Amino acid sequence: MNTLKRHLTLIIPLLALLFSLQSILFINRAINIKEDKLLQNYFILVASKKSLNLEEIKNYINEAKSLTIIDPSYLLQKFQDFNDEENLKIIQKDLPFFYSIKLLQYPSQKELDAIENNLKNLDFISHIETFAKTHNQVYRLLFFTKSNIMIFASLLGIFSFLLMMRQIQVWRFEHQKRMQIMDLLGASSWLKNKILFKLAFFDSIIASCIITLGSFYCSQMPQTKTIFEDLGIPDNIFRFSQDFLALAGFAICISLFCVFVVIISRRKA
Repeated sequence: MNTLKRHLTLIIPLLALLFSLQSILFINRAINIKEDKLLQNYFILVASKKSLNLEEIKNYINEAKSLTIIDPSYLLQKFQDFNDEENLKIIQKDLPFFYSIKLLQYPSQKELDAIENNLKNLDFISHIETFAKTHNQVYRLLFFTKSNIMIFASLLGIFSFLLMMRQIQVWRFEHQKRMQIMDLLGASSWLKNKILFKLAFFDSIIASCIITLGSFYCSQMPQTKTIFEDLGIPDNIFRFSQDFLALAGFAICISLFCVFVVIISRRKA
């Protein structure tokens, strides 16, 4: 019972720490996927007094990915009932060139403002439509979600780290007599504190397995699949082998770091 309690007191804060990390990984992937889908349907409309090409646009907009000319025939159809063919030709001649610009990545509000200002400074651009209002609403929602998750995960991580430090100090106190005897026998620092490193290592692996298995179970729940389908997010945000390695590596590093800090602090004391 004491052995189980000894392990749980470190595994529980480790679970909280790894849960926050796993949440960050999932949210970042979900938002990146959502941004990619939004980017596929997002473009900037420009009206130009002269013909343009992609290389020319890239001189002013580094984020430009493609430039597509828009056929203005749909505009002329609105005038067909009120003008003869000759007048339509005159109107068509006076029409500017219409283009849609697609970007390499979904822009932030600051990046979108910079793009719009760059285009406004060009004499041959007569009109720009960035759909800024709709874009800003979507971007603010994504940014708000991501920021809140990061803040919550950071606070949970700090709290968990402090609990881990406290528990490793308790472990060291429990094994203090044993360590004193080994010190008298001339044992090295590594050998004296081997039990602490061993406990921290195995508890890190156990906590990583629990979080990975828990994520797998949640991913198989019908409610989870329904939510992701409604949000248009595929199942590939769950990458269990990759996540397990990341979680285990992070847990082991942070646990061993806590052990080192406790050992050094006791030496200075």
